[in-house]
Amino acid sequence: MPDNAAPIAMPSVARIARRYYRALERRVNARLRPYRFLIYACARTGSTSLVDILNCYVGISCVSEPFNLDFSGNVRARVTDLSSLRREIHMLWRRHNGFKHVWDVDGWPFVGQPLFNDYILTTAASTVILLYRKNLLQRIVSDEMSHQSKLWHVKRTEDRAKLVEHAFKALDRAAIRTRLVSEHQAFTDVQKRLDEARVQYKIVSYEDLFMGSEAQNLSTLAELIVLITKQRYRPKNLDRRALNIMDPALRRLNSSETYRLVPKIHEIDDEFGCKETGFLFST
Repeated sequence: MPDNAAPIAMPSVARIARRYYRALERRVNARLRPYRFLIYACARTGSTSLVDILNCYVGISCVSEPFNLDFSGNVRARVTDLSSLRREIHMLWRRHNGFKHVWDVDGWPFVGQPLFNDYILTTAASTVILLYRKNLLQRIVSDEMSHQSKLWHVKRTEDRAKLVEHAFKALDRAAIRTRLVSEHQAFTDVQKRLDEARVQYKIVSYEDLFMGSEAQNLSTLAELIVLITKQRYRPKNLDRRALNIMDPALRRLNSSETYRLVPKIHEIDDEFGCKETGFLFST
């Protein structure tokens, strides 16, 4: 090379990385279908398993709880107002066609900012799956146990062992009574808001997805996939791993045995168990 020749400009590592991820994003987007859906659920309704199952179907990419501060890294921290929330949702749709949002009647994960959950519910997606649990008492008790044990999912053998070894405290009866009333009303209000906003939605229960026969569970799943994709359900497009995820014996955190780890739990069942809210020790 002549002494006065200009040096050849080499791309920086950062530039190469940006090109790589942009190309990767284009490939991912090319595989995604042009639909957008939201799973809107309270905790302990099987929402994590539903996300994992849907991600076993070709063309679906659903992300779990992007606005949960425990899971989302700095995504939640970047949401300070409706404008920043809209921006983060827009970024989600660049990489996924669905996301799961877990909420609570106290406004969590946007405590003090009640408009945020409502915006996600009524504006973020064209199709909403309202996931709930028919046995509300089991859901509330399971949620209380998770807050005590800090265990929310069973994905490893040691998770169940940690649950069994945990020293649970007796539950606050007044708090459970309040939750049974407020959560029933909140779910009714959510449906009303969707009706007012004219958003397409489907109500699906934990029991219909996970507690029936394999054929019944798959039938419910197929209905959801048709709702999401607006296309005929094709069994060959569902990875066989989905069947393991749907098996409550493998993924369900709590059962009659673990409820009994809570002191005076039968008094909770005697006081609050009924046909409308469910029983802790029903089969």
